[in-house]
Amino acid sequence: MKILATIMLAFLLTGCFEIREEVNMKADGSGEVSFVLNLSQSKQNMAKYMTMGTVEGYKVPTKDEVESNLQKIKNTMAAVPGMSAVLTKSDWSNFIFTVSGRFAHVEALNKAMEIVAKEYDKKGKFAASGNSGFGYSNGQFKRQFNYPTKAKEYAELPSVQRYVLESATMTSIYRFDRSIRKLSHPKAQLSPSGKAVMLTLPLSELMKGTGTLSETVTF
Repeated sequence: MKILATIMLAFLLTGCFEIREEVNMKADGSGEVSFVLNLSQSKQNMAKYMTMGTVEGYKVPTKDEVESNLQKIKNTMAAVPGMSAVLTKSDWSNFIFTVSGRFAHVEALNKAMEIVAKEYDKKGKFAASGNSGFGYSNGQFKRQFNYPTKAKEYAELPSVQRYVLESATMTSIYRFDRSIRKLSHPKAQLSPSGKAVMLTLPLSELMKGTGTLSETVTF
C-alpha cells in the first residue's frame, strides 16, 4: 500500500478507486509482489482533472510527474539487495498504475517498502510505521500493519476527502504453493484451492484504525 501512496494522495479527489497488493510466496521464502492503484472507475473524471491542473485547490499531477514518480519508485526498489525484476506499468486509458518485482526474501521487500515510504512521506504522516510489512517463518506467513492515522485525525480531513476514502477499497491477495490450514483475519476469504487468501476493506477503516490488514496464514 505504501508504494503507491504518493500517487493515491495526489488523486484523492477522483472518486472510487482501489489499491491492491498481491504477493505470490514460494516455500523457500522468495516470491513476487505487485502493488496496483486502480482508478478506472473514475477514469472520465481523471481525464478531465488532468487537463484542469487543479481541483478544489489541490494540484493534479501531470502525466510526466506521475511517470517520474513511478520511475523513482522503480529505481529505489531495484537498488535494495534481494529485489529484482522491478517494473512499473501505466495504463493511461484506464488510469491503472502498477509497481511489481521479485524478492529473494520478505526482508528485502520490507526494506524496499520502508525506503519508498520514507522518501515520499518525510513527516511520517501517511506511511505505516513500527512493526509493518511481511513476515515468513516457522510455517507462517504474516502481514503486519500499523497505520498512524487515527479516528480523530481522519475526522479532521476535508469532507470531500473523507467521502472519497469511504468509497475506496484496499484489497490484499496472497498466493502460496501449499495448502493453508488457518487464517487469523475474520474477514479474509480462502480460495477454493485452499492455497490463496483475499481480504478487501474500505480504505477509510484502515485510516481510522477501525480496520486492519494484519493477517497470519498458517500452513
